[in-house]
Amino acid sequence: MKNYLLILVFLFALMSCKKKSINCGLECGTQTEQMVFQTGFDGTVLNNGAYSNVEISGIDTNLTTNSYWDDFQNHPNIGYVEIGYEDGDDSQRKASIVDDPDNPGNEVLKFQLMQAHIKEGSNYKGRVQLSVHNNNCIKELYQTVKLKLHPDMAYIKDMPEKFYWFTLFEFWNNGAWTKEKFPFRISVNLFKEEGAGNEINFRAKADYRNCKTCGWKEVWGETATSFPLVFGEWMEIEIYLKEGDENNGRFYLAVTAAGGSKMVLFDVNNTTQHPKENCADGFTHFEAMKVYTSEDNINYMNDAGKELSLFWDDWSLYINKQP
Repeated sequence: MKNYLLILVFLFALMSCKKKSINCGLECGTQTEQMVFQTGFDGTVLNNGAYSNVEISGIDTNLTTNSYWDDFQNHPNIGYVEIGYEDGDDSQRKASIVDDPDNPGNEVLKFQLMQAHIKEGSNYKGRVQLSVHNNNCIKELYQTVKLKLHPDMAYIKDMPEKFYWFTLFEFWNNGAWTKEKFPFRISVNLFKEEGAGNEINFRAKADYRNCKTCGWKEVWGETATSFPLVFGEWMEIEIYLKEGDENNGRFYLAVTAAGGSKMVLFDVNNTTQHPKENCADGFTHFEAMKVYTSEDNINYMNDAGKELSLFWDDWSLYINKQP
């Protein structure tokens, strides 16, 4: 009898670790378009030091509204905002506010990976990200941001292997770390087919997993072969997500290269939530800007004396806005 009770307690504890979506049933009221935040990173302060993650403060006085980091972090739909590293120190990975290398006086946000600093099983990986986590009632998300890949990153085209894990943006409709039942994410990566000399493109995909030890299963994925990546030049990235199942969800991404016209690379009408989700609660977590990749990719750049870094500028974030 005692053993039977112990088994029941164990099973109950196991099931309790798989909870419903965090904001399941939360009343969100009338949803209207609003700008949540904008910055050109002028006046942004990062509390660099001995830390795991970085708090952000300051105000961009070049903009008239919605440019104060404290107000952003106190917005009723936003949980918290930080630069996330997971592990390591500034000699291995770093976010910093720097002058645009091509336009001194214009402050931008720089992400750089010098070494794989996060141990995962027998392997290592690297991460720098601007995390906007623990949010509520974000059913439609829209952002624009400028991205410039360091010129050295064109060296990835010479890689003979397939290049597929290099995440720039990630949006979670149930996090993989929150013990919710149905982890689901939409991510945008850099992608190159096997073979040296192939172009690098954007690839967007949605995937999910059913347990902590299960592999990720792709629901949909597309590669934008019509737009070869440019290096050392600014690109404006426009992203829109709408929560919904396979009949109602939408993911949209357009890019405008410097001096070019806007190109819609993805306009996917498909699920943006776990296929089994019956109480979707919005994009509770997202990484609005990110560099996340494998030890092999970091070492490939390091071995050739190349810099693995990217620059961000002019970020605007909205909820309930459509492209």
